[in-house]
Amino acid sequence: MYLAKIRKHRQITYLIRESVLEDDASGFREICSLGPLPGAWIDYPGGNAWHVSPELVRRISKKAQRVDPDELEDLFWPFVRPDIQQATAHFRERGKTSTYRRMTRDEKEAVARATHAFDKRRVHFLKFGNMDQGPLVNMPPALFRKLQKKCRDEIEQQFIREESRLNHRERKSYVYTIFDLQQFFKGFMAKKMPHVLDQNKVDTFFIQELCRVNKILFQRSGHLHEHLIRYVIMFFDHSYGDTVLIEEMEQDFRFRSRFFHQPQPPKSAVSRSRAREIFNLSKTELTTINKRSLTRLFRKLAREHHPDKGGSHDKFVELSDAYQALLAKITSN
Repeated sequence: MYLAKIRKHRQITYLIRESVLEDDASGFREICSLGPLPGAWIDYPGGNAWHVSPELVRRISKKAQRVDPDELEDLFWPFVRPDIQQATAHFRERGKTSTYRRMTRDEKEAVARATHAFDKRRVHFLKFGNMDQGPLVNMPPALFRKLQKKCRDEIEQQFIREESRLNHRERKSYVYTIFDLQQFFKGFMAKKMPHVLDQNKVDTFFIQELCRVNKILFQRSGHLHEHLIRYVIMFFDHSYGDTVLIEEMEQDFRFRSRFFHQPQPPKSAVSRSRAREIFNLSKTELTTINKRSLTRLFRKLAREHHPDKGGSHDKFVELSDAYQALLAKITSN
């Protein structure tokens, strides 16, 4: 059983469903509707005790193939009163037994084959937040074990819950990654700074891949499946947040500054005077510019000199080294 959250008549409605897997086909069975407030089906007999309404349990038992009390409790746990959650969370976790079992080689191969690439990229990003995912064949199959023996609707409902934890700065990068839009661009910046790419091309490739997933995974061609509409909203209603590359540069500098009072640029980096020349900054301007302004200037120059826009690869690398050198200078001040 699983909890489905859908929009019906312009209102959010919760439903209990059950995956039905028969031969090569899969679908779901509607068990019952909970309405807009699942918490209304929780009874509080006193103290910190709570349980699912016996009336609802009877309704579920009549239609469901199997009713697991612990599984049912997990479905309603997010809707339990916050004070009860706080008082009982420790005991609830302590009462659970671990069911983890190491997968055999055959099981790993079966899981890897059964999991669609679109699902693999989603699981990877939601767990690690990394746009550069590397070859899919190198992803541990154990990551995808939770998707097995579930219908497509149950899998999507699971992703909806996990995606709700993404902040607004991550959503467009998430969609860019899971539809593998970086495959259409050359250069390492496609995996690090998608905002410097030609956005008209990015939009075109997104629509192309969206339609492909809609046809292959959801078997729709006439119209977009409802489970894919959210990605259109994430992509077009949000902008890229701070780039992963810039964050990595900052984190690397902060890590090195823990051990060195005056971190020096690597031997391969450009000199500070050359860096100022590249950014067209005087010594005085360098002492007054802040990180935000430097980053804005770097992004402007990156768009102009990116190899995918006709720029030189060597000059673009030099620009990145110059940014790193100046960033280290102004951060140490």
